[in-house]
Amino acid sequence: MTDEQAVKVFSRLMLEGKIREATCFLTERETTGGVLSPDDDAGKPKGKTVMEVLQSKHPEQATPGEEAFVECSNLPDLFFVDITSSHIQRVANKLSGGAGPSGLQSTQLQELLLKFGNHSAELREAYASVCRRLANNIVDWEEIRALKAKRLIALNKCPGIRPIGIGEVGDRFLSKTMAHVTGNDVKNECGSDQLCSGIKGGIEAAVHGMQELFQSNCDDGWGLLLVDASNAFNSMSRPAALWNARVLWSRCSIFLFNSYQGYAVLIVRGASSFILSKEGVTQGDPLGMMFNVVGILPLTRKLKKFRKGVIS
Repeated sequence: MTDEQAVKVFSRLMLEGKIREATCFLTERETTGGVLSPDDDAGKPKGKTVMEVLQSKHPEQATPGEEAFVECSNLPDLFFVDITSSHIQRVANKLSGGAGPSGLQSTQLQELLLKFGNHSAELREAYASVCRRLANNIVDWEEIRALKAKRLIALNKCPGIRPIGIGEVGDRFLSKTMAHVTGNDVKNECGSDQLCSGIKGGIEAAVHGMQELFQSNCDDGWGLLLVDASNAFNSMSRPAALWNARVLWSRCSIFLFNSYQGYAVLIVRGASSFILSKEGVTQGDPLGMMFNVVGILPLTRKLKKFRKGVIS
């Protein structure tokens, strides 16, 4: 991208009111390689195209071990999740993101939901009705398969590739509404066990806490181990995560089941074939981070019980 093109992108984002996106574009432009085409050389690993790497990052569904499931003798009750047009309106005010497979932009949907008087009010009520149905009733996959399709892009990590699934704006909007209504359930369940559950300032608090702990115990032979899981989002067991959500995040469990009961179609622009998402969580899903947190919470709590090489 030339400097002139960069100025145009930055100006467009600012005029659309996307100040955060515009700032990120400028600050990350020199450290990332942008979006790669499917036939480009992946670079890492060597000798493979971007499409081949994307396919490898979306594995077949595996049979999870028993330890991946939360133990539960009595399932929590399923309470009715009431989604109203006021919820829809609050979430619509913060709607952002790129276009999915259909090409509809978030700014276009936002205007439709907010700027056309009674027509917008009727549309908000329609979205609330759809969200209530997906949150409280099991829906056949064939009815929502097209809604769950995503545009898959490959971001250059310099080196490496990060796959991002950009869902339809309407689908992302429904997921953001569920996060708005039920997200506090995940925060309350995880607490300090998982700071990626949406706790404000959680990561910053963890950094300061670890720094203080390390400085106070550095003379006793303490150390730090940095571990980076390979392809963590797409490798997590989806069946186990859905079960854990049923136990730990019951108000959102039906919505998550509807979203991940089938294999979502991932469309790669410029490729002759598509990819099916069969395992894990799609990066780019507004519920993806919280769903991932709930899915691996048994592992997190098991690691916290580790004492002197023995699992208590």
